[in-house]
Amino acid sequence: MRKRTINIIIIMYVILFTATAISFIRAKNNTLHVGVDGYCAPFSITSSQGELSGYNIDVISAIARALNYKIEFRIIPFTALEKDLKRRLVDVVIAPMDSGNDKNIRPDIIYTNPYYFNNLTILKKIDREISYTEKGFGKGTKICLPNKPYILDYVRSHFDGTIIKIYNGSKNAVDAIYKNQCDVVVDTKSSNEYYRTKHRLNKMEVKPIYNAYEYDHIYKIAMNANKRYLKERINKAIEHLIQTGELNRIHEKWFSSKYQVKKS
Repeated sequence: MRKRTINIIIIMYVILFTATAISFIRAKNNTLHVGVDGYCAPFSITSSQGELSGYNIDVISAIARALNYKIEFRIIPFTALEKDLKRRLVDVVIAPMDSGNDKNIRPDIIYTNPYYFNNLTILKKIDREISYTEKGFGKGTKICLPNKPYILDYVRSHFDGTIIKIYNGSKNAVDAIYKNQCDVVVDTKSSNEYYRTKHRLNKMEVKPIYNAYEYDHIYKIAMNANKRYLKERINKAIEHLIQTGELNRIHEKWFSSKYQVKKS
């Protein structure tokens, strides 16, 4: 009788251990380890308390809710994101990387459908008339821009006769136009719309730059090529966010504009 009791207790412990192990494995499988830069406003921002916020954070969090996943964020330097993805330290990477360019396609990394489209824009005061056509700006137009080499190259090669002022970062360039130090800011759509939204610059407007298609960027979520099942799930979640208007709400929160399903 005593031996039977001991056997029953052992069996109960085995069942309990097995159930706990299964729960742990399921919990682990339902956790998405997400690599982010953490210092690239407005996509991912880290506060002094170490809290993450930003457009990318809201997007991947909404995707996780749609898929019933938990998320563990891992802040990784931008230049190391792809390396850590290949080392499988994270499941996916969501960052402002131009994954839509065919030159950037790699056999060991796959990408989801786009979650954001970026392009070059100008920021100007609504009540200020600026001479701007497909041929460029009027002579003597003062252009502020952040110290982003590809933007500087574009402005120098396309806008002859203008006065170029370079600032340390997008925020400083926006501050300069607000202080009337320039006529327009040339920067990405994400930066111009974000700082206009953040500082509630209602008297400012953002307009696309003519014929700058080679500078368009398509942002997608990256993962290892062996996770095609995850790619399909995330694609369905992105489509769900578009159809329900959730992606548009997130876009309006950070950029005060509607989400573009396709590039204009």
